[in-house]
Amino acid sequence: MVRARLVALTLSGFVTLVLAGSVLAATSSVRISEANNRYLFGPAKVFVNVGQKVTWTNRSDAPHTVTSNSGTELASSNLNAGATFRHAFSATGTFAYHCSIHTYMKGTVVVLAAGATLPATDAVGHPATGFPPSAIGAIGVVALLVGFIAAGLYLRRRRV
Repeated sequence: MVRARLVALTLSGFVTLVLAGSVLAATSSVRISEANNRYLFGPAKVFVNVGQKVTWTNRSDAPHTVTSNSGTELASSNLNAGATFRHAFSATGTFAYHCSIHTYMKGTVVVLAAGATLPATDAVGHPATGFPPSAIGAIGVVALLVGFIAAGLYLRRRRV
């Protein structure tokens, strides 16, 4: 009986890990940078769920914009070096955008239904959340520790 509860509490740590990962996925990041003498949005394609935000950060030396290819969903002002632009998506769909200053810069935001599983982006080594795997792993460790502490408190209470 005690072992079954201990196992259940430990498994709750794993569940917490999964839930923590999905909560942290509430925002995705795009870097505006330069490579091979060309500016770019990286990753070029991101996936979010309805209600989630995308944050664009200009890490280059030139101003840029985030401008919808059609419609008005995305319309930033000029983003100087270090500036950010955030947008929350309220509807599903594929939203193509570009920089109106450097028209060769292109990107896409794919907005999926709330709760839908997000596929990986084209950013090497980073999940769709924009968090490096090490951050997700750290959250997992904390979640497991919470599960073990809860199990320990439970067992301690049972002995008293």
